[in-house]
Amino acid sequence: MMILNKPTKNIQTILVVILSIAFSNSYGQKIENQIQTVNSIEEANKFVQNNENMDAQVWTVAPKISSEKSDQIFENRHVGDIFYDENNTYKIIEERNKKAFQVSYIFLDETKMSLNDINNLRKKILNNFKKGVSFSDLANQYTMDSSKDGDLNWFTEGTMVKEFETAIKNHKMNDVFTIDLAKEKWYYVVLKTFQDQEVEELTILKIKS
Repeated sequence: MMILNKPTKNIQTILVVILSIAFSNSYGQKIENQIQTVNSIEEANKFVQNNENMDAQVWTVAPKISSEKSDQIFENRHVGDIFYDENNTYKIIEERNKKAFQVSYIFLDETKMSLNDINNLRKKILNNFKKGVSFSDLANQYTMDSSKDGDLNWFTEGTMVKEFETAIKNHKMNDVFTIDLAKEKWYYVVLKTFQDQEVEELTILKIKS
């Protein structure tokens, strides 16, 4: 009997794996059939609302500039494509070209410092930068949020506050400038680190499978 225990366990494990794969494929096919007719952002949002029992969401990604390795699955995909990874089923709902930007910044908060002190500090930061102090060192020293190196990474137009984006659009690579969002009491020193580029942004219906 001892000799039979190990093979029996192995056979049971194999059967469980086979059944799991079969169930996963069947469930994935069922989802695919359900989303065949979902062809717009409005329909995708309605699908999410009408299927609360599913872990579904509508989201966007620009694969070319994404820092997430997992987003490579979306490269060379087009509207209507349905595909899978180990955990999810995806359908590309929309694709559009957008401008993308990258900057580094130092954030100063008027709720923690007077506007006069903020302006004096920004002058000091700009002078130190002109003297050769690296922007990342200045960000580490002065920024008042959690992004201590100041690197904002790539983002597409429409992602940030309009006034912030407009100021960035109006400058070229290597420009250093200030941005005031007085209503929010947010003040910035910004370094434009790359030239703007055109990227493809995908809107995706994602369902946990």
